[in-house]
Amino acid sequence: MKKKDDTPGTFHYHDLVIETHPEVYDPAEDSFLLLETLHVDSHDTVLELGTGCGLIALDCARKGSHTVCTDINPFAVQLTRRNIERNQRLLKGSVEIRQGNLFSVLHEKELFDVIIFNPPYLPTKKQEKIGGWFDIATDGGRDGLSVTKRFIQGLKKHLLNNGRAYFIFSSLSNRLTLEHYLKNERFSSWIVARRMFDGEELDVYCVTPAD
Repeated sequence: MKKKDDTPGTFHYHDLVIETHPEVYDPAEDSFLLLETLHVDSHDTVLELGTGCGLIALDCARKGSHTVCTDINPFAVQLTRRNIERNQRLLKGSVEIRQGNLFSVLHEKELFDVIIFNPPYLPTKKQEKIGGWFDIATDGGRDGLSVTKRFIQGLKKHLLNNGRAYFIFSSLSNRLTLEHYLKNERFSSWIVARRMFDGEELDVYCVTPAD
C-alpha cells in the first residue's frame, strides 16, 4: 500500500487511460496484484467495493461484465465518473458508481457473481493517522482487519451461492484471526496469489459460500 501522492495525473492500463486525484488512493502493487489474479467472465455481474479511481471496475467492464462499484470518498466517486466517461468507448460491459460505505448502497436482494475488495489493511494506531480521505483508504484499525471483518460479515448477503469474492490480505495482520472470521461466516477460502513487497507479503484470497 503506497504513500500519499499529492500530484494528480493519468496513467495507462492496457487501453484504459486512468485519471488520478490527490484525495484518492492511487492504484499500487496491491491493486495490480488483484487485477492480475481476478477471473471475470463477460456474463458476470461484478461488485467492487472501495473502487478509488475505478481502475478495477473499468477493467471488468472492458471484459464485458456489468459492474457496480462503490466508494465512501466523494472525490473517488467524482473521479470514477470521469474515468468512466473517458474510457466509455472501450467498455464492452457497463459500470455504475455509487457513493457509500461497503454494502450500504446496495438493494437488499442485489446479488453478484463476483465481489472484489482491496480493503484498508494497514494496522494503524491513533497517533499514526494523518487525517483526511487517505486514512480511510489505508487504516485497517489496530489489527489491520477491522474493515475486512465487516466486509466478510456482509458478504454472504450479496454473493450468489455459486459466486466468488476476492480480497487482499497483508502479512502485517494475523492470518489466524482472518481465517476465524471466514469460518464463522461459513466461507471456503484459498489463496490464489502471493507476492512480497518491501518485506510485506500480500495475498489475494478467493472465497466462496461453504454451503
